[in-house]
Amino acid sequence: MKEFLKKYFPGLIQFVKDTQQLIGYRKKKKYVKQRNDNMHAQYERNLGKYHNIHKGERCFIIGTGPSLLLEDVELLKDEWTFGVNSCITMYDKTEWRADYYGIVDSHTVEILGNKMKSGEVPVLFYTDIDASYDGANGVAFPKDDSANMMTDTWYKRKFPKLFPDTDFSDDITKVVYTGKSVVYAMLQIAAYMGFTEIYLLGVDCNYAQPKMYSDNVTYIDHKTKWSKERLLKNGNQMLPQFEIAKAYAEKHGIQIFNATRGGQLETFPRVEIKDIIRIIK
Repeated sequence: MKEFLKKYFPGLIQFVKDTQQLIGYRKKKKYVKQRNDNMHAQYERNLGKYHNIHKGERCFIIGTGPSLLLEDVELLKDEWTFGVNSCITMYDKTEWRADYYGIVDSHTVEILGNKMKSGEVPVLFYTDIDASYDGANGVAFPKDDSANMMTDTWYKRKFPKLFPDTDFSDDITKVVYTGKSVVYAMLQIAAYMGFTEIYLLGVDCNYAQPKMYSDNVTYIDHKTKWSKERLLKNGNQMLPQFEIAKAYAEKHGIQIFNATRGGQLETFPRVEIKDIIRIIK
């Protein structure tokens, strides 16, 4: 019967799957909101102290895109920086250390958690909704990634306004929208901390190329096992979400620049990292 339906009613099969996804989305959305509301006092206590502590300052968010070079981060040793995911695997090759660190998925916490406790990560922002981390430097934030469940469904194509790609939080004690990228979460945290000039580096939105800064990319095995097509698709799905970040930034007087070498992200004005450091100094 299943094969018959696949052959003669392929659209019906997909619609049923999309409907199941919609039911799951609604359940998750409800659960995430209830959980975040119930734990708000704890999040406010741990995260509230970071509000506007860098008001009017600039920072650099370092992604782990294939274009990132060691010489890039070497320029940033005197700047406020955020590292994410596998940036820590560079630490044996550079004197640069991130001031803040971010992780949004449980797999990365599982693989790199012990490294994060080494004393070289002052503050680790992570989501405790689906990951466990017991390091003293850990600061949990309330994550909402439920919008990802509706990607590529009939409902999203038919009613896009009802299922936006994501949102941008102005209060990280209540929620942080992770979109498809940890960098997107760090943008919200940086904005909450008061940074008004934010530079993105190594944010290629492209997982399909090997990384230049390290021979070891095993930290992200769940992605390196994906097909090239899926890797490219995942990168492409990040792009609309950065448009949401851009709209928020423009409304709130925040400037975001893309200092990435190449890559697919064209949402923000492009700058050269060496030129920016020269101007700053």
